[in-house]
Amino acid sequence: MEICSDVLKIMFEDKITINKILLVAFIARVLLLLAVTVPADDFSQLRAPDTASYLSLSSELVENGNFARGDLPEITRTPGYPIFLIPGVLSGSPDIVTCILQIMVSCLTVYLLFKVALLIFDSRRVALLCAMLYAFEPLSVLFSNKLLTETLFACIVMLFLYYLTLFFKKQRIRHLLTSAVILSASVYVRPVSYFLPLAVGGVIILSAIPRKNRDIKLLKYAGGFILLSIMLIGAWQIRNSVKTGYSGFSAISDINLYYYLGASVLAAEEGVSYYGKQRQMGYANAEIYFNQHPEQRDWSRGERFEYMRKKGLGIVLKNPITYAAIHLKGIARIMMDPGAIEYVRLFGLYPRSGGLLGEVVDKGLLAVVKTLFLERPLIFWLNFLFGLILLLYYTLCAVALLPKNFVNSMPVIMVLIVIAYFVLISGGPQASGRFRHPVMPLICLLAGYGLNCVISGGKRKMYV
Repeated sequence: MEICSDVLKIMFEDKITINKILLVAFIARVLLLLAVTVPADDFSQLRAPDTASYLSLSSELVENGNFARGDLPEITRTPGYPIFLIPGVLSGSPDIVTCILQIMVSCLTVYLLFKVALLIFDSRRVALLCAMLYAFEPLSVLFSNKLLTETLFACIVMLFLYYLTLFFKKQRIRHLLTSAVILSASVYVRPVSYFLPLAVGGVIILSAIPRKNRDIKLLKYAGGFILLSIMLIGAWQIRNSVKTGYSGFSAISDINLYYYLGASVLAAEEGVSYYGKQRQMGYANAEIYFNQHPEQRDWSRGERFEYMRKKGLGIVLKNPITYAAIHLKGIARIMMDPGAIEYVRLFGLYPRSGGLLGEVVDKGLLAVVKTLFLERPLIFWLNFLFGLILLLYYTLCAVALLPKNFVNSMPVIMVLIVIAYFVLISGGPQASGRFRHPVMPLICLLAGYGLNCVISGGKRKMYV
């Protein structure tokens, strides 16, 4: 083990640099892009069902300067990703231009991961190991070549953690407020981080309370972080309320509550299929919905979304045990889904939406694994291979979290809080390995440190 450690020390101190890792990460992502687009001379596989709505909103921004669909202000999607798509829309080649930009953004995430690891562990070798693991991480390679929010969102979350870590190291308010601005920006890309500022601010407050005489300055800093985040996020809700009467941040959350969470509970209670229940409720078919709710034809969009929110939440609250089981299964899929199906989908060998997710919700994961083994061996064995890679990452994370290795510092605790937040909030019937994407840089952060612990035979510097 000592020989292995010495060899790797020479490699990582003399031959392997962050620039080389970034180059390898760039090449891996470009090769996938070429493998998908060159043989078919077609960019359609780079898109997903959600892509069209983002491109439409981006085109509206370019042509008319409005974030709207026709004459109606948009309240379902948020403006972050459509703004990112503008260079591609202006070029006339949104698919290839956006993928090139996303590949660069994904490489920036690798670099930010390196910088965060360097701040936390004060070790160049650990930081390089973390960056190397993420450079080859399957989901990050794949989603840099999909016109979806994942790559941009993961980069913004990593940038937020970089400034938050700087704050914990240097205790300068400007770093904390910068992290608040960046975290608020992430909500405009994907509303899933809507509650994260409260979680982060709350943890900072709790960390200040046990200190001698309490750390009043830190409490004030945490209050400033929360207040600034609320102001920046609330600005969009004010826009929605003024323009449409809808007071929420994004109506996608109401749609999810009604057509995903509510439908999954009703399907389980009634013993029918999940997708079948969605169709019955009028998902993606307004006429079916209005036939069931004729009084809502004259309602405003805000009133309909408010009804969906209350109705969906009511279904969940009336059946807490049923939904708890559904949510926990979703969390298990997030953490265990190797993600190979997304690769097969990228090459046009699997439906762009739906597929086996409905069967997983209805029949359970083991039944679907058996179906894959018997009927789709390519997907089964790709998932098996990717599963081994994921298991390796998790094993290295476990090593990092062992009591003898654990780095008990606020940056590490915050990393664990962010991982837990995204995993817990993303569970449910719609959950898949895709929802694990924003936490994979953080998984690689822990895994890289764990790998260093293995290489070093358990000997480590005591970081504070």
